[in-house]
Amino acid sequence: MKIRATLTLKATQEGGREKPILSGYRPTLRAGMIGSSDCVVTILNRTSIEPGGSGSVDIKILHPEKVKTIKEGNAFTLTEGLKEIANGSISTIQTYAFAEGDIVMFNGEEAEVLEVKKVFGVEKAKIKLLKSDKITETKLNQLEEVTAIFSDSKISYLAVAAKIRSEIFNQAMLAPLESNIIPLPHQILALEKVMSGQYLRFLMADEVGMGKTIETGLVLKELKLRGIVKRSLVIVPKSAMGQWHQEMKRHFNETFHIYDTDYINTISRTFSRLDADNEINLFAQHNQIIVSMDALKPLEHRQGWSKRQVEQYNKHRIQNVLEAEFDLLVIDECHKVGGSNTQVGRHQMASVLCNAIPNVLLLSATPHRGKSDHFRRILQLLDADAFAGEGMPSIKELEPYVVRTEKRQAIDYSGKPLFKKRHTFKIEVPYEVHHLKQRKLYEDVTEYVVTGFNMAKETKNNSYGFVMLLFQRMMSSSTQAILDAMQKRAERLSGERANVNEESVINNLEEYGYEGQLEMDYEEKIFSILEQTQGNYDTELTHLRGLIQKAKDCLSTETDAKVDYLLAKLLDLKKTENNPDVKFLLFTEFTSTQFMLQKILREKGGYLCDAINGSMDFDQRVDALKQFKDTTQILICTDAAGESLNMQFAHIVINYDMPWNPMIVEQRIGRVDRIGQDHEVLAYNMMLDNSVDKRVYEVVETKLSQIMKELGIDKTSDVLDSTLERDKISKLYLTSLLDPARFEQEGKNWLEDIKNKLRDYKITESALPTLSSEDITVDKVEAIKHSPLPKWLQTITVNYLRTKGIMYQNLLNGLKFKFPGYKETIYTFDIKASVNNPIPEPISLQHEIIQNILKEALPFNEGQQLPVVKIKQGRTSGGLWSLWLLEVKNNFETKHIVQPMFTSNDGENFPPFAQSIWDKLIQENDFFDCIGTLPAEDSIELFRHLSEKAEEFLLAKFEEFQKIILHNTDKIKSDKEKSFVFQEKQLRRIGIENIKQSRLNRLYREKETMEGSFHLSSQIVPSLSCLLMLNVVNE
Repeated sequence: MKIRATLTLKATQEGGREKPILSGYRPTLRAGMIGSSDCVVTILNRTSIEPGGSGSVDIKILHPEKVKTIKEGNAFTLTEGLKEIANGSISTIQTYAFAEGDIVMFNGEEAEVLEVKKVFGVEKAKIKLLKSDKITETKLNQLEEVTAIFSDSKISYLAVAAKIRSEIFNQAMLAPLESNIIPLPHQILALEKVMSGQYLRFLMADEVGMGKTIETGLVLKELKLRGIVKRSLVIVPKSAMGQWHQEMKRHFNETFHIYDTDYINTISRTFSRLDADNEINLFAQHNQIIVSMDALKPLEHRQGWSKRQVEQYNKHRIQNVLEAEFDLLVIDECHKVGGSNTQVGRHQMASVLCNAIPNVLLLSATPHRGKSDHFRRILQLLDADAFAGEGMPSIKELEPYVVRTEKRQAIDYSGKPLFKKRHTFKIEVPYEVHHLKQRKLYEDVTEYVVTGFNMAKETKNNSYGFVMLLFQRMMSSSTQAILDAMQKRAERLSGERANVNEESVINNLEEYGYEGQLEMDYEEKIFSILEQTQGNYDTELTHLRGLIQKAKDCLSTETDAKVDYLLAKLLDLKKTENNPDVKFLLFTEFTSTQFMLQKILREKGGYLCDAINGSMDFDQRVDALKQFKDTTQILICTDAAGESLNMQFAHIVINYDMPWNPMIVEQRIGRVDRIGQDHEVLAYNMMLDNSVDKRVYEVVETKLSQIMKELGIDKTSDVLDSTLERDKISKLYLTSLLDPARFEQEGKNWLEDIKNKLRDYKITESALPTLSSEDITVDKVEAIKHSPLPKWLQTITVNYLRTKGIMYQNLLNGLKFKFPGYKETIYTFDIKASVNNPIPEPISLQHEIIQNILKEALPFNEGQQLPVVKIKQGRTSGGLWSLWLLEVKNNFETKHIVQPMFTSNDGENFPPFAQSIWDKLIQENDFFDCIGTLPAEDSIELFRHLSEKAEEFLLAKFEEFQKIILHNTDKIKSDKEKSFVFQEKQLRRIGIENIKQSRLNRLYREKETMEGSFHLSSQIVPSLSCLLMLNVVNE
């Protein structure tokens, strides 16, 4: 029987469901008195109804088939157990036994009803046989309910569901199975160390490129699965927010909400205007938040702001975060919150949060920065008492708090070194005979820059000086870049005279198309001494117009020397790589150069090119990256846009422009030189012969690399960021430009200074404890890498789709189907292959589709008729095969086992045969035939008899679990008591009194509840349920 009804769901806060009602949901329908008319039903709607919402639904009565109180106009309720979750009224009743869209059985085969009609009084149905797609017509009374006869697919579906549950129960760590990624050996070891710690407060200090984000995601996932964490706050540099958001979603199916400065400001203004009875806390609105470091740090003052405005600003940030009561705090690049002293804003922010939030992960490849005092300030965020001393802490002191793996220790899934070799090549591009105009332009622009910079020094107009230096770099980049910049400056000079201030400098940079990173600390040094001074603009304008004409002439008659060299080099690399489709990643600092390269590479080289720059949002950049992976051969990036994007599917990097800071070169190459790179990385650094860049490159790249090699330091951006002072590199460039004769001595002085700092870095780095190389083995990933789980997930999905009559296609790259409530999509169960491939969508254990499928694998109950199956392969002893779930638990720990049983017709148990049947039900497609069901009376009697047998059989396992749980519960109690003491100590360090007292009171309540209910909570409760039962016959 089928009914159409109007349904209203109770709201969650009123005791209703937390999730919407979807098609396939099976509650109990009650019409009339309790018990007199209860029936099991299934919802047939294609759309969902949210808690608190209402709508029209189709409901199918599953059992009993006919209910007298089901009449048109009658009211009814839907229940889950004893909980009433919805009210409704019946609109119409379907008179046919089946209707369009129903899945039925026809001659023992599953079919979908396409149409039902009555012809000359005979009820007929057009059906589609699901296995063969054959369409036929039959009388309606020839069709049977799927629930009345177990299909082969349904039996396999339930058997695999039980196997998956069993696999989950046997895992010490669930996060690797619940993720869309196969972790590397060192990442699993890091997860194990963190989860076994007495307090969950760790410094994750793997070397750069080792996957600290993945390790953090694994810890987060494990903490959530264990119920330890619900609310998480991740603090990252602004440039990494998009990447963190993307990786948490893609690899762990965890949705984080990004709170950047603009969002916080907008929402804070909105909330402040609301006339609400209770103040709204922005940071309490979402359970998982990513926020940028500088958006959160407190202000002491701001020019033009009153004290009240500063207080309001801080209230909507740090104070609201404290009141939002997060369970887990993650700070990425935590070396940036160490500060030069404890009064620095970022350090104050981190200190307050680390005191208030119980679980803390700090991430940095170089937390020490070569300075022991800075390192101690970082460590004190984890435990202020443990690291209260001076000097470098000992390895023994650090061991309980630090997780670190070095690159030399890391191995891949096969036990081979994780990272490939890197080769860097310097390319000096000469000016040939056909580049004479360009060479003369370079010399003239250099003269213009030197004159302009000297004038800027005299007038103390530092922003104008910076523009002059920028022009020099544009000339080294391309003729097009310098022409565009000079034309824009000429327009500005010929219009109203330049109003030089901080804002105008930033606007000028964007206008000139500069997308590099600012290597001088402008905010603190340059902008603070800006004066609104104007130079001799008329003289400059005349000079500029002459240079512009030369640049135009150069562009119309010559091709840039670097462009000619690049085109030839690309052809050469395609030959040496023996791959005409090899991919190239180009970097430039200027959008003018980027557009020029894109045009020439397409027109002259015939290449498919794409570009990424700062005008594109994160999603647009990701789309361009996908195009580069799948279609285009060359991707041209600016530094600002390339940051936080991983491109390890390419292995050739060409630095068309050389930035001033070698750290930025490292960051560029790091886009491809990372986990997942299958080739040795080739990096080509291009510069014009006899240029300012060439002289500086010899010092900051060639000689610096030699020093690092002598000291045994891997050249990574984090190491360079720890030791290089950007202003001193800038000074080298200025010396090379303005006083070449003095450059050699300046270079020597700079290298000696760096060498001393690198020695200090090496000494402090060696003090960090690392994970044992002996423990980093492929055994750590074998169980995950070779897990049968992906195959089981595919098997359960296919059998579920067959059971439900949902059509699917087996394609070369995955399984294509439309799951109820989802769009039609191609899915893959090969998680490793999907890591760098956005299509098809990966399906892992934690995917919503799999979770929905597993939820529908309901326990077998006494009222169900037993399926009768015949084993096809040879003669088999008759008997009852069943699967039993034993669950033994208290409020602190749970132990499970899924146990197969085979009881012969003679009453004997055969455990090995039971296991064999289970394995074959999962692995073999043609192992058995479901030939019917036993009568209800016989089924009930056999179910009761087998339930008693199962309890006897599993008694010893119950007693074993009971002992383990009691032992572990005593340890849990001891650990909780220690944790309360530590948390109280940390909370007392919070400087804001009302927040400190609020958090302490909450802690005391938790402690009191734990102590008061521990005896009751530790009592053990067992349960035994049947997951599947089959009557096996041998004829």
